[in-house]
Amino acid sequence: MLKVASIQIAPVFLDAQKTWKKLSEHIKLAHADGANLVTWGETLIPGYPQWLSPAGGAKFNDPDQKHVYAKYWQEALHLKESNIIQEMKSLAKELEIMFMGGIAEKEGGSIYCTLLTIGPDGEIWGRHRKLKPTYEERLVWADGDRKGLKTYDYQEVKVGGLNCWENWLPLARAALHLQEEMLHIAVWPGSSNTTSDITRFIALEGRSYVVSTSGLLRQSDFSHLDETEFPMKQIMESNSRSWQNGGSMIVNPKGEIIAGPLIDQEGILYADIDPLLVIKERQNLDISGHYSRFDIFNKP
Repeated sequence: MLKVASIQIAPVFLDAQKTWKKLSEHIKLAHADGANLVTWGETLIPGYPQWLSPAGGAKFNDPDQKHVYAKYWQEALHLKESNIIQEMKSLAKELEIMFMGGIAEKEGGSIYCTLLTIGPDGEIWGRHRKLKPTYEERLVWADGDRKGLKTYDYQEVKVGGLNCWENWLPLARAALHLQEEMLHIAVWPGSSNTTSDITRFIALEGRSYVVSTSGLLRQSDFSHLDETEFPMKQIMESNSRSWQNGGSMIVNPKGEIIAGPLIDQEGILYADIDPLLVIKERQNLDISGHYSRFDIFNKP
């Protein structure tokens, strides 16, 4: 069986190197516990742009918003030039495990919400840029493309994934279903209200395992920042609740929760992925096969 680890941690906000150090330590823990595949939340490196709504992110030509955008771009990862990406590839090869997790990726002057996949051979197998950033996310993230809408064959399991609310896009899910996805990785910034329903729904729809992996973001996670580099610090620290409370969970093809949910704490969830259970559940409903009616609905 394939053993998957869902790592739920908070970033060292706007510090890519320190966040990667923290994440790599958790990856090593997961590997020591026997994980073959590790995943983490949406844009964990260098963090989700949570400041946009509370700090008036839509203000045109606002110097504070420009300043933080530039800082966020600076900490985002370039796939070919970032030392962190090279360290990720080296660690995956050393541990001989697969990574699939969220980063802010930069190219030119633009930033993308990217789900990065690195194989146990230490090579980038693929990158999926979020197709349509949600609402105010469009103020910092550019639109993605279809390049990353694919599954990866790993230890007899076809693995695919999507970022946050694009998990609600029927055609995005269908693109992965039609590639016989068995394990779906859904990465989120962190909200138990968001993951509680959609995780089970995707599992029941696709008769697949679904790992919803979230991040955390609390008032204390801004304390290390200086207001000169992050002018919204006081606004973010004055919130009376956690900005992101987690909600990571793992669901089997029957729609049963087999790990989690993990709320308001850092930790790692584990599950064994049995491809034969996927096949058993598709005996009566296989939307990538006999229940698809490709004669009516054209297969891409």
